[in-house]
Amino acid sequence: MAVPTIYVSAEENLVDLIDIKVDIIHPEPIAAVVFPAAVILRTQAQHKEAIRGIQEHLIKTTEAIEKITRNHERQARIKIEQQLAAVQESHRQDLEDFRKLKELVTSQFGQRS
Repeated sequence: MAVPTIYVSAEENLVDLIDIKVDIIHPEPIAAVVFPAAVILRTQAQHKEAIRGIQEHLIKTTEAIEKITRNHERQARIKIEQQLAAVQESHRQDLEDFRKLKELVTSQFGQRS
């Protein structure tokens, strides 16, 4: 299609309006792209299956994390209980040592009097 050319001179009166009209043609598609319903349904089913698989994997992963967390908590509790027992034994030993020291000091002062 030939494109019309309009010549405009800068020396002419530029105040006059120029009316330009253009016809716009909307071409129709030659072939319509159509997806059969079976393809769409199969794709949706595949997506659902993939999502279900991901959800099952996430559930198993979450269960594994919870099991590991429980094991770590149990091990930490055992370690804390062992540390508490050691501190209590140390405290008991300190009390016993203090009692012996007190008896020794009392007996030493008692013998000098």
